[in-house]
Amino acid sequence: MAVVRFTEQARAIVKQAEKEAEAAGSPTLEAEHLLLALTGEHGTEARDVLASVGLDRDGNELSIEADDVAFGLAPRINAAGRLGQARLAVELLTTDKADRAAMLAVHLDELNKSRRSVELKIFKEARELISNHPQWNDAPAVVLAGDTWHPGVIGIVASRVVEHFSRPAILIGFNGQATTGQGSGRSHGRFDLHAALSACAVHLISFGGHQAAAGLKISKDRIDAFREDFCQYVAANYATGPRDSELEIDAEVRLADVTPRALKELEMLSPFGEDNPRPVFATTRVELAEPPRKMGEGERHLSLRVRQHNTTLRAVAFARADWAEPIAQLGRPFSISYAPVINRFGGHERAELQLIDWQPDPSVAPVAAAETVPF
Repeated sequence: MAVVRFTEQARAIVKQAEKEAEAAGSPTLEAEHLLLALTGEHGTEARDVLASVGLDRDGNELSIEADDVAFGLAPRINAAGRLGQARLAVELLTTDKADRAAMLAVHLDELNKSRRSVELKIFKEARELISNHPQWNDAPAVVLAGDTWHPGVIGIVASRVVEHFSRPAILIGFNGQATTGQGSGRSHGRFDLHAALSACAVHLISFGGHQAAAGLKISKDRIDAFREDFCQYVAANYATGPRDSELEIDAEVRLADVTPRALKELEMLSPFGEDNPRPVFATTRVELAEPPRKMGEGERHLSLRVRQHNTTLRAVAFARADWAEPIAQLGRPFSISYAPVINRFGGHERAELQLIDWQPDPSVAPVAAAETVPF
């Protein structure tokens, strides 16, 4: 599936759609608000079912922005298709009955929760497979197969495998005793995944896609040979360099500079998306203002407060609960990279950070508990 580039006409279309969504007042729009209320992830606080009529729990009007669609509404519509119930998403977007729209919104949210549960299960099994095959751990690419892996979810898991192992990955799912599997792959860095599949086409029944993502069908008895040839192609045609793991920073700023007023000026660059990403900032020598806290369903996400001089801001890291312990035990200033956003809730606006990465500040040595300072 191709990703729409947020440039020129696409940005203009989305910008106009945001305006029309605000003025629509349709039952479907109310259902969209309910979906956003049920998200519990993109918003930094859980919202109330009152959002089904376009209000937050304090009676203030909600606004729908591109991020709300991308991270709140779209995953739920997408989940319906991935789990074989796409018609429900179509009905949600076309019904003129408010009560039916609200019921469908709740159901799609439940489907999205099921999708996440399946995703976590497959990702765990994928890591176990690699752990049980040490030779795969050092391979230039990952090719894995599972008899119970849902074909509608393996693409999402492939992305997580790429992120976790920093190499191209292909996951293949089989329906029970089926001898033909459906696979989904994701690239890493600048590697051309479609070209790699073209080079290994002799092992495949069919395939398609583009440089960054692709799908395929393969017979179970060809997987081992495909894995060998695919890894050989990756080794011969792709060498990871420092830039493949580098994070591009737009500016280094102080926390004191991250204010709602400044962020409103940045929002003039919106809507953000492919080829028009949200600005990423870095701030050095921040400290924990309070211990990190896991949050969200399954405690998958992380919430923390960071301080620099007299400024303290809340930061949220999605799907990064594993950072809680190392950050809590750091005991020294650290640097952070993040996308700043405005959290609009309860009639108030405050600056907030969507944490992307962090690292210990190299200029400050950790404090040893029993260190003796000579006089």
